[in-house]
Amino acid sequence: TLVIGAHYDHLGYGNESSLAPDLHTPHVGADDNTSGVAAMLAVAEREAARVRAGHVPRHGLVFIAFTGEEMGLVGSSHYTDDPTRPLETVETMLNMDMVGRLRDDKLMVMGVGTAAELPALIANANRARGKAGFTLATSRDGYGPSDHSSFYKRQVPVLMLFTGAHADYHRPTDTWDRINEQGLDRVAAFAGDLVDSLDRRPKVAFVQA
Repeated sequence: TLVIGAHYDHLGYGNESSLAPDLHTPHVGADDNTSGVAAMLAVAEREAARVRAGHVPRHGLVFIAFTGEEMGLVGSSHYTDDPTRPLETVETMLNMDMVGRLRDDKLMVMGVGTAAELPALIANANRARGKAGFTLATSRDGYGPSDHSSFYKRQVPVLMLFTGAHADYHRPTDTWDRINEQGLDRVAAFAGDLVDSLDRRPKVAFVQA
């Protein structure tokens, strides 16, 4: 099984996590994390189109929109405690959180140290995109403030895509008009390439990063 996920919850009208705590106004979370859900759905749409054309994935592909991430990874922790597929069958979890503000072609990929094969897989997928490739900034650690951590602590290799922090984080100004639509499309396409690469190859070897 390969799990592709993104959290869909945000802060409502603001709460203790808001960086504009005096404003009782919608925090719509266009980047955090509508962007990740949009990318996840784009990968699902791409894979569904390939299946309709006759492609048969080697893995079960599980697409999950988690809730409760902002409360402390509640949804993803629940999933790893009570998964729809046995957790021991999950070979890799790909998470997308805040992927809508691509700047200077810089894409952060976290968790590359959680399986021996992941650094080369990431580099090869990026190289294959040619001029559409990214300037990658990688982190080896499998822990981080998003849903991939719930899987990593259960010894599942993880990857997380992230286009970086910005001044609208956890504020009402994180709105749709500030999304880099072309950049989001590119990130989603890259995520799809990663899923295809992971699907084609044998199980990657978990490493305690």
